[in-house]
Amino acid sequence: MGNALYNALVSDRKQHPERINATVGRVREALGIVCPAKADVICDKHLKNAVKGRNGISVLTDKLAFKLARALAKELSGSEAKRFAALINDSEISTQEAIDLHEKYKIPVSHLEKDLVFCRAQGAWLYDTLGNKYLDMDSNYSATNLGNENGEIAIGLMNQARQLIATKEDRVHIPRARFLQVIQPMFPKELTQFYWQNSGGEAVDKSLKMAKAYTKQKGVIALKNGFHGRTHGAVAVTYNIKYRAPFFLDQQDWVYFVEPNDDEAIAKLMKQGRAKIVIMEPVQSEEAGVRPLKPGFVKKVRALCDKYNGALICDEVQTGFGRCAARPGQWWASQAYGVVPDIMAIGKSFGGGYPVTAVVTNSKVSAAMKPGYDGSTFGGNPMAMVAAYIATRQMVEKDITSNVVARSKQFRSGLEKLKKQFPGLIGDIRGIGLMIGFDLPSKEAVAELQSHLKDNGVHSSLSTGNAVRLLPPLIISTKEAAFTLKAIANGLGRIG
Repeated sequence: MGNALYNALVSDRKQHPERINATVGRVREALGIVCPAKADVICDKHLKNAVKGRNGISVLTDKLAFKLARALAKELSGSEAKRFAALINDSEISTQEAIDLHEKYKIPVSHLEKDLVFCRAQGAWLYDTLGNKYLDMDSNYSATNLGNENGEIAIGLMNQARQLIATKEDRVHIPRARFLQVIQPMFPKELTQFYWQNSGGEAVDKSLKMAKAYTKQKGVIALKNGFHGRTHGAVAVTYNIKYRAPFFLDQQDWVYFVEPNDDEAIAKLMKQGRAKIVIMEPVQSEEAGVRPLKPGFVKKVRALCDKYNGALICDEVQTGFGRCAARPGQWWASQAYGVVPDIMAIGKSFGGGYPVTAVVTNSKVSAAMKPGYDGSTFGGNPMAMVAAYIATRQMVEKDITSNVVARSKQFRSGLEKLKKQFPGLIGDIRGIGLMIGFDLPSKEAVAELQSHLKDNGVHSSLSTGNAVRLLPPLIISTKEAAFTLKAIANGLGRIG
């Protein structure tokens, strides 16, 4: 057992070059979990000579780790030693040390989520640094539809890193050639041209540039309550003024916001010649609390774009790759509406969690882009394409769209039953596939429910006002969906 403890405490550059030696703080934390009654005694006895390092964090030397491992092998029971080693292998840095470093060095562009510090995953489950596990209902904004760990992707990335890590977007390489064969058949026959990116915001930005090059007009119509990302162009077409105003993007003369489902307002702008481009999320999620657009509206917008030689952009960064499947084999939310956009921004989930997105368009729009109009150093790099190839192949092989349809029915049915069981608590229930939203009486009730869910082993942090948003991994099982519904029921029962 001593060797196992030592191997956990000390970084082996050959096996784990990504790790450092365990910190004193983590040793104390892990012992406090494993054997709280004797943790302080052990630490005071064997760690008194530890020296604080950079940022006040003490890291074990190899010599001190060796002595500690020998001591722990004697002072811990077999089960305690095994669990201690497992905790250190999960994370060699303590929870508070990780939080402190983030608080000290993170630019505050977003609120730091520090209630749970995840360090490991298995399927749809997340494990924190304290050894607790939670069923994931967020999927990292629909980026981990296949779950939060993936052995095939890990091996594929390791193999590719040993062969060729980086090649710029405009150079031919083999991993991308492999990937094109598996992804192209997933699209409507009209969408044949791809431009690889690294984030959803980038894909939206490049979609806007392509649309402007194609229409030879700058006007863009976006929907109120829409959200399209954090890059400059994506923020410009995002409705919430708090995202636009700090960067003077509320003063743009080329963006026109209209109410969702108001095709007459779009027709008026197009007739006046003020805009030819429309960008929409088929299901408004982030800012609207999961609200699908009306099918008739989307079809009318498609017809208007055809009439005025415009361009319809569907932002499917969150809704794509089966997230909103209404029937088996339906990979895109736009398919549920019976339309084919001119440009589609896709992303997140087809890398299995690895950063990769793309713009997909038809040959006419593609022809409007010329060499030098754009470029990307890392877009579609070999590592990203390997992750995307493996993840997309798994999506097809696992037939995840069929699971989405089945689990969607399970969730909707379960929530409807809870609505009757707790009258006055659950309001409107909506969504497509496994993009589900439901209303509670207040924003405070949402926060209270999510806190109760955490107590019941479910991680759900996505919300919009008084709406709870559920985006579970698309591999979620019948049993796991039932576990979530039971946790929601328990949480609703505790809301005052």
